[in-house]
Amino acid sequence: MKKIVLNIFLFFILSNCGFAPIYSKSDNQNFDIKLESILGDRLINNLIVSELSRNKNYQSEKKFFIDINTDYKKTIYSKDATGATASYELNVISNINIKYKNKIEKIIITEKFIMDKNDDSFNQNNYEQTIKRSFASSITQKILFKLNSIK
Repeated sequence: MKKIVLNIFLFFILSNCGFAPIYSKSDNQNFDIKLESILGDRLINNLIVSELSRNKNYQSEKKFFIDINTDYKKTIYSKDATGATASYELNVISNINIKYKNKIEKIIITEKFIMDKNDDSFNQNNYEQTIKRSFASSITQKILFKLNSIK
């Protein structure tokens, strides 16, 4: 009986320690994001837009106007002895223009990944979509970092 009471007591004490993940969405975002033009790869851009829209604060006085242009390329990286493709190189180049108080900040973000070819095209397409999602997440984090550093 004492062990049960002690475990319950420890559970309540330790569960309210105030832990919060560092990169979780915080309510103290001090900027508003307006997307003006979005060009390039549809999936990557949609993921970037949805992640940026989660980090908006509409009541903020800091308003950023952003243009996004992403260029996605899938090229053959290596071939095997028979001449068939063995791996691909996936490249994303994002040109981002940030307008704030009559200033334009240009950012170029490049992401690369080498993907081995899979015999099953369905699995390979799913894996490529997963890589695109990670590219979009990385690009979004870099954009948010840049927005937080602009004064």
